[in-house]
Amino acid sequence: MRRAARSAVAVGIFGVLGVLGIARVADAGPWTVTMEGGAEADSNVARVETGSGLPNERVTAPVGRAGARIGHRGQLLGGGYILAASGLGRWVASGKVDNENVMLYAVDARWLHPIESRPVAVGVGITASDSFAITGGTGARTFRNLGGDAVVVLGSGDDRHLTLAAGGRDFSYKPDHMFDWRGPIANARLDVALWQGAARSRSLELTTVLDVEARTYASIAQKNVCPPGSRPSTTCTNSSTATRADRFQRASLDLTWTGDVVATAGYQLTVVDSNSYGQSLIRHRVMMSVTAELIDKLFGSATATLQLDQYPDGRVVEKDIQHIEFQNLDDENRSSLQVRIARELSSSWSLEARAAVWRDFDTTGTASFRRELVYAGIIYSL
Repeated sequence: MRRAARSAVAVGIFGVLGVLGIARVADAGPWTVTMEGGAEADSNVARVETGSGLPNERVTAPVGRAGARIGHRGQLLGGGYILAASGLGRWVASGKVDNENVMLYAVDARWLHPIESRPVAVGVGITASDSFAITGGTGARTFRNLGGDAVVVLGSGDDRHLTLAAGGRDFSYKPDHMFDWRGPIANARLDVALWQGAARSRSLELTTVLDVEARTYASIAQKNVCPPGSRPSTTCTNSSTATRADRFQRASLDLTWTGDVVATAGYQLTVVDSNSYGQSLIRHRVMMSVTAELIDKLFGSATATLQLDQYPDGRVVEKDIQHIEFQNLDDENRSSLQVRIARELSSSWSLEARAAVWRDFDTTGTASFRRELVYAGIIYSL
């Protein structure tokens, strides 16, 4: 099984690198290429919660990663386009979690056409991603996501502009299709340069993002039939006659200082209104990040994230493994402290090391989350 995993990773990665090799021959400036490979030690490879009544155990194992990304920009039909394609393979050296051996491919494209004599541009955006198990079967947290947007950009230059997008998404969660959803989405992003030095070597920038998603799931909403005053639980819920529908609303604000160091402070509020009992959520995330040159060609960054979740219906602890996996689909969906060190070897090659700790500070449930990771790798960029 492990030999098959290695072969599948090699096929996936070298398939991507073969495309990149062709691209490099045709390199004429608009092309960008990045490749990375490395190894890490992960104390919770499956990213599971543990606690009383949960049939999970943390698995610690070495992990190999390799990936590549190619980007291209140019002009088409009177507008400018950006195209990016990437592939990432992950192999875990443990037979306990073979479903963690996964491959992820993603493609993003965006085309904008400026309106003459006006600080306005209109265009479209397309995104597609697909992850699958390298060793066959269904991989952990594997998914497919397809989407398209109409885009309008108001403003010119980098000092102040507003980006508006509206479109739709079709999301499929392969381990359990009850989490599949589709629906319209809309977002707005405002970028403002609040202050800049005379030589633009120092600046203070503000970024504000608003997102709304209307998700219709491929499952039936649950209703609460628990006795009044009892603790919320999946053991006293019944299926309703309505399809599950969630409204995701996110708002974030980030301030970034660029000078001798690059420092960012931000806050994000997520509100999920669901017609399914136990699925509504209010999430607060506070993030701070600092990046600086430590010594010649050695850069370091540190990022701290604090996340606090509130459950309007009360905390419903899911015992089903598929539910638990889905809740942890996002790698960064926890409070964490992360440190990264990078050393430039040449104009194209660099070394990178990372260390991270994730924790769940929720005290309302019996489950807890713990994960530690260290990584070292090499990066090639063109």
